[in-house]
Amino acid sequence: MRSRLTILESKEKQIRDWIVSHPEGHERGCIVLFRRIAHQVEGLPSSDRFIAVEVINMDGDWVLESSRTHFVINMRKFPEIYLRCEQEKLELGFVHNHPSGMDKFSPMDDQNEKNILHGLSGCNGKLSFLVSMVFVDEKWIARIRQGISPETIIEARHIAVIGESIELHGVPVPDSPSPESLKRQEVAFGKPFNMKMASLRVAVIGLGGTGSPTATLLARSGIGELIMVDGDILERSNMNRVRGYVANDVGKKKASRLGAYIDSMELGTKVAVFTEYLHESPSALDAVSTADVVFGCTDDVEGRDILNQAVYYYAQALIDLGIAAKIDTNKEGVPYLRDQRGRVSLVMPESGACLRCQRVVTEELLSAERAFKENPRLRELDAETLEREYYIRGGGVGAPGIGPFTSATADNAVATLMDLIKPFRVLPSDLRADNIWIDFKHLSIHSNEPIDDPTCIHCKTHDLLLKREESYRLDTPRLGRIT
Repeated sequence: MRSRLTILESKEKQIRDWIVSHPEGHERGCIVLFRRIAHQVEGLPSSDRFIAVEVINMDGDWVLESSRTHFVINMRKFPEIYLRCEQEKLELGFVHNHPSGMDKFSPMDDQNEKNILHGLSGCNGKLSFLVSMVFVDEKWIARIRQGISPETIIEARHIAVIGESIELHGVPVPDSPSPESLKRQEVAFGKPFNMKMASLRVAVIGLGGTGSPTATLLARSGIGELIMVDGDILERSNMNRVRGYVANDVGKKKASRLGAYIDSMELGTKVAVFTEYLHESPSALDAVSTADVVFGCTDDVEGRDILNQAVYYYAQALIDLGIAAKIDTNKEGVPYLRDQRGRVSLVMPESGACLRCQRVVTEELLSAERAFKENPRLRELDAETLEREYYIRGGGVGAPGIGPFTSATADNAVATLMDLIKPFRVLPSDLRADNIWIDFKHLSIHSNEPIDDPTCIHCKTHDLLLKREESYRLDTPRLGRIT
């Protein structure tokens, strides 16, 4: 039931630089305004996400008195902040440090929080939240109160600082032993790693050749909560490459059957399933917005384009998977595999090229996909005919789904998540962390250079970073009005 906090690395650095730089080593504080994502996802425990969107240093007449052990705030400065929270639908955060090294909230912190919350709930209503964070010994601790019950403390499940990696603070490590299924993982990465994985809520979009092995491996890796989205029905032709399905599942929705399989493993992962496509289900997109990390395993370009926007609006890590291949025939007319590669793209809100700059999503591909939906018979034509007669580029035969290659790509994607939580990879200079291709035919690994587009609103100008949605989800009418 505990809430999760998300702070981009640039904002966390802004906070740190301020609160630890008092010339006499006194306590310092700042206001942090949070956007709250509070969609209830059926099958998962209630867990709000609070995303830090703005930092306001408490200097000048904000501070009445301070020392290394206390911090007295001018409460008369708060009404203008309360008004902003009400007008912009934000939640108030109070952040400070403990230079003395006290590694828990103090009695003075209790009093300050209650005073702030009293004024906040008096102005904005008793449903208002107050997020309180303390920085001590290079670590964050956090808790939350709500005006309706000021004495009740809502503990933070974790504080995620997202940069090139994901630092998870405040995750408790109990004395009890790890589950038997995670003991070897504990040997490799340590017990705190297992607890951090358990604190995550992860979404997997698409549950076919790459998505089903990704989802099952995430459960086996100890992920606490899993959201799975796919509108497809399992076909017998899928069975050569999917994981977690049996013959009786053919003809049924992939999401519901894979959810049942993961439940049957009894590994402790809580699962929510959506049996619709992401671009057709506002409730599925709402659920995805509550996730800490998203795996894009869909083979539709529109779905990838949605995720490419969501990573910036919702401050998430996006790990996108893809398969590419070329088939040719020899002189005898026998087909052979000319090329087979698997891609893992890592897009972080403030680092890594977006899927558009990586050419994973292009207007040509989107146009071709729309044309195929309007006229499914076009899929039977080769790429040359499509371009010559229908002016469709980016079409043609898709990559064949072959089990070892789809599963190996999924394995690399889940290892990418593990590297985000506890970095272990040492990449050679010719590889990019945001774009890694495995060439299965030549047994080599390489990266593609992204487009150098300084005007890209996703990963360069960051116009969408922490952007507030207005009337529609991701400000896109086809994704539905925000309720």
